[in-house]
Amino acid sequence: MLSIFVRARAARVALCLAPLVLAGCAGGPVAAREKIVIDSDPQGAQVRVGGKDVGVTPVSVVLDDVFPKHWTSRINEDEQGFAFYRRLEVVELKKDGCAPYTTKLVDSELDRDVVKFALKCDPNYKPAPAAPAAQPAASVEERLRALDELKGKGLITDEEYRAQRQRILNGI
Repeated sequence: MLSIFVRARAARVALCLAPLVLAGCAGGPVAAREKIVIDSDPQGAQVRVGGKDVGVTPVSVVLDDVFPKHWTSRINEDEQGFAFYRRLEVVELKKDGCAPYTTKLVDSELDRDVVKFALKCDPNYKPAPAAPAAQPAASVEERLRALDELKGKGLITDEEYRAQRQRILNGI
């Protein structure tokens, strides 16, 4: 009599554990994606997500840091319900010579390794030439020697020499 109850209980336990065992045989739960790469064509665009700078394309970001899940309202007419717990952020890309690009990214678009955006750029755009590097400030001694040379060559008057010399010495 006791063995019938033990067998029945063992059968119930086996039935309860079967889905867990079978799930393990199927490879188990899929690990959630932790990082994605935001890229653009052409590369080198400044990326902002949710109003915060995250880097320049291509940039690798941690999903939970940049695209945290939060409650949102409906964004499409075909969505059923009023509130959704999901990743939803506004992504902005800016690059000199290209039109600014803004879009909303949701969970379904963040399940890839790389999210790439094609920017519309002016093919005739040429970046402004880089400004020449600033010359390091001359030392007091160098400035006084240059001032002496100007006076010696007669390019400045004695009065200009004294005034400029005093300015240099006052700056020490």
